[in-house]
Amino acid sequence: MSSEFDVTQFGIELDDEFHHPFSDDHPDWNESYFFDWYDASGSNAGHCRVGWHPVQQRILFWLYLYNGSEWLVIEEYRLPFSALQLGGEDNSGAVKNAFSYDGWGLAFKYQPHQPLRTGQLSVSGFARVLCGQRQGMIKPVELELTISAIGPPYSRGSGAVDSHSADNFSTDRYEQPTQSQGWMIVDGEKTELTVRGERDHSWGPRPWDMGWQFFVVNNERFSLLATQVQIPEWPLITMGYYHGHGEAMEQLAETELILHFDSTNATQAVSGTFSLLCESGRKILGSIETISGAEIDITHTFSTPHRSEYRRSLIRCTFDDGSQSIGWLECNRETK
Repeated sequence: MSSEFDVTQFGIELDDEFHHPFSDDHPDWNESYFFDWYDASGSNAGHCRVGWHPVQQRILFWLYLYNGSEWLVIEEYRLPFSALQLGGEDNSGAVKNAFSYDGWGLAFKYQPHQPLRTGQLSVSGFARVLCGQRQGMIKPVELELTISAIGPPYSRGSGAVDSHSADNFSTDRYEQPTQSQGWMIVDGEKTELTVRGERDHSWGPRPWDMGWQFFVVNNERFSLLATQVQIPEWPLITMGYYHGHGEAMEQLAETELILHFDSTNATQAVSGTFSLLCESGRKILGSIETISGAEIDITHTFSTPHRSEYRRSLIRCTFDDGSQSIGWLECNRETK
């Protein structure tokens, strides 16, 4: 697969690989990176998010690992912001870590090798087993992934939603399809990983009081992302891309997700169908079934802390041509 693509196609610059200045006037300012991945069979997968609220002086970190039978999780939401190391290029031009943390049995970092193209994600710590025979146990885990972008960082720009922007400050986000090589170790058992997925980087005021669906598929033929965001008192916001490998990435013109939720079962949370229309007129249709999934705690992020139904599901998609692919579907919904 060719690695030749214009990283600035959607207005993202090389410096956007690293952290951004923040506004003290926005307590909900949040800069975050996430990485997700899965193998072709859907038997190994993971999701890692590192975010910081500089005005609140805290770091949010979570790691979810799936080994085919168990979910293991590290969730830390009140790590001290002062312990986070944020880097960029030093005077010699050598690339340093985008971020790093090391303390009290937990370490994580992302080191760009070539900004917006390749980098190394490293995590070590102790995770709780969520399901399976070892449910409730704490097990040591390690992760090393060499992440390579296979398309440009997709962005719609800073947008026009007042609650997501700040005067005189850059506020934006981008998503990028990836393929990765590496390994994970769970309780001394090492698994080699050849995986695909998505990475995301976002910065600016980020109120969490909204609903969303985030649908991503990445296989040998194409990668796609479709997002729906429901902000109170705003019409439904939809965005996304389709990237046939070897072709130019194109934006989605229409996104329809017809989803059925099971509130009683976080491991089998969602099924449904999708209909995506590209600006070129290309249509992508298919159905979704859940392989497994987990609920993530974001109770503390809301203006009034409360539980929402925030779940990440590893899914299998069947397209209208009969082909199948693994992907992720993330949904956040208010509970009654």
